[in-house]
Amino acid sequence: MFAGAPGIGEGVIHNLSESGCLIECERKVLEGSYVTVRLWLPDQVRALVIELAAIRWVREHYFGMEFLRLPAPDRSRLWQFLSAHHR
Repeated sequence: MFAGAPGIGEGVIHNLSESGCLIECERKVLEGSYVTVRLWLPDQVRALVIELAAIRWVREHYFGMEFLRLPAPDRSRLWQFLSAHHR
């Protein structure tokens, strides 16, 4: 889920990394806008909070997001999730 200048929306995350992700979404978003994000990871009980993220590019039903500000506990949870699911 994300909320900001482009409104509120939901999408499917692809290519998740410590610094950002690719999101597949039917909702139109604006390149260069800033959002707050809640990531629901498959093995987590509560959402991971990204206080500030930037939408860096938009192509049809996909957009690239850069994570700019994550609280330390959520950054740690993201790192642990990525480490456990790294292929």
